[in-house]
Amino acid sequence: MKKILFFVVALMSFVAIGCEKDYNPSPTTRADFQQAYPDAVDVEWEREHGHIVAEFKLPGVSNDCEAWFKKDGTWVLTAYDIKVSELPEAVLNAFQSEYGAATPIDGVEYIEKSNGDKQYVIEFETFEASGEIDVFLSYSPDGKLLNQWVNIYYDYIYDLL
Repeated sequence: MKKILFFVVALMSFVAIGCEKDYNPSPTTRADFQQAYPDAVDVEWEREHGHIVAEFKLPGVSNDCEAWFKKDGTWVLTAYDIKVSELPEAVLNAFQSEYGAATPIDGVEYIEKSNGDKQYVIEFETFEASGEIDVFLSYSPDGKLLNQWVNIYYDYIYDLL
């Protein structure tokens, strides 16, 4: 019982250290965000693993967006949850040719990076003898597979920062 309690306390401490909700960014970072996303609503700021993150909704685009900034306020990337129907045909074709058209997709994100790169991340589950496996695949807009993560225990976004 003590081991379980210790594990729970340790896990809660790790989560608390990794993410600080209700963060108040610098006026410059806030102004840069408002200039880039003037239509953003329900904006919530937090610090996450050394970065400043604005979680928000962008009406007509996505109800779940995250803009990531470095500590100094420099924009790094923005991730938008999108619908499968919004995937470029090349990305959907690449996914379906590898995993089959019948493979259910659990989620899709569109990522814009400060260096101009754009990519789509598809999340799905597959089953093997060892059990259920979560798979995340990153594609360029032309359908080229860029990266994949399997059964990760952290947010893959950290690899993209």
